Amino acid sequence: MTGRHVTMNHLDDILPEWALGTLDAATAEVAERHLTECARCRAEALRWVPAREGLTALVAPVEPPPQVLSRLMEQVEGPGRLARFADRVAAFFDLTRERALEVLAAVSDPAAWMPGPVEGSELMPVEAGPAREGMLAGILRLHPGVRYPTHTHHGREWNLVLEGGFREDDGHEVWPGEELEKTESSAHGFTALDGPACLCASVLEGMASFEEELAAPE
Repeated sequence: MTGRHVTMNHLDDILPEWALGTLDAATAEVAERHLTECARCRAEALRWVPAREGLTALVAPVEPPPQVLSRLMEQVEGPGRLARFADRVAAFFDLTRERALEVLAAVSDPAAWMPGPVEGSELMPVEAGPAREGMLAGILRLHPGVRYPTHTHHGREWNLVLEGGFREDDGHEVWPGEELEKTESSAHGFTALDGPACLCASVLEGMASFEEELAAPE
């Protein structure tokens, strides 16, 4: 595709300007058309929607002041960027909304994470509510390109993608805001997609056995 700052067939370089509404008409048209065709960029653009909506009543300058862009970046990259999922996460983990917001904010705290089950992953355990009693709950962070090996579920598993995304070995992709439930005795492996690291809230009813040897994280 062509258009100013549009590189590697994605919109990473121009999404801040897209959110501010300061793209020139030709580039904006290219961007909107690309968003209708590219699931990866649509998922990334969703992170900017709350900030964009907050600016709709403003008349954006041709060249936005640095502090405007800084505030916009804070909304997208900062601790509160996942707050839009608060109600979903509260229901998913059986938590109050206030507690769900605390869990989402903790994603930005390095101390909240422990090494994950595979190299290139981290895990943030979550203490779920009574409806999830006895289940393993947490948020998995899988860095782009990292593969989670094939495993079989001995019990159901529920997943809610918060950021990034992953592709199952059969080609099925799961993006932010989408849920994936795996049934008893089902098996799958998956790989984190390019872009931001995949953040996936997960609840596991039983255990999982791996068909491939796990590479111990360093």
